Amino acid sequence: MVEIIVPIGVCVVLPVMVVWLVFRSRNHIVDRKAEVLLKAIENGQDIDPEMFASDDRSKRSDRSKRSLKMNLLGRLQTGIILVIMGAGLVACAMVIPDKTYLFIIACILLALGIGFFVSFFVGRKWMEAEIKAEENKALR
Repeated sequence: MVEIIVPIGVCVVLPVMVVWLVFRSRNHIVDRKAEVLLKAIENGQDIDPEMFASDDRSKRSDRSKRSLKMNLLGRLQTGIILVIMGAGLVACAMVIPDKTYLFIIACILLALGIGFFVSFFVGRKWMEAEIKAEENKALR
């Protein structure tokens, strides 16, 4: 029974808790900004719209500023990491007897890694002209 509780806790409960904490903190930030806005309106003060600009927007704009080449290299890096993790789990599953869930997790990681590899190579081929145009624009 304990052998099943740990994988379920790691694979199900942990991601749910992480998502819950992230959304809770974002909602808390929005609530604090709304309180400041309401107090400013009650006191009749001018409101600076820049004060309420979300920090997430600046993070998104940084991501969108990344070049196509860097996005593709990120996919390649993710694929390499997932394949190595999957291969490591396959090796562990071969050493430990009767651990089929390790094989399942390893196969999932390997499949995701291979998917990222395919995404990298197909994206590199399809976006070759756009990547060259971006590089030429950066050189100017």
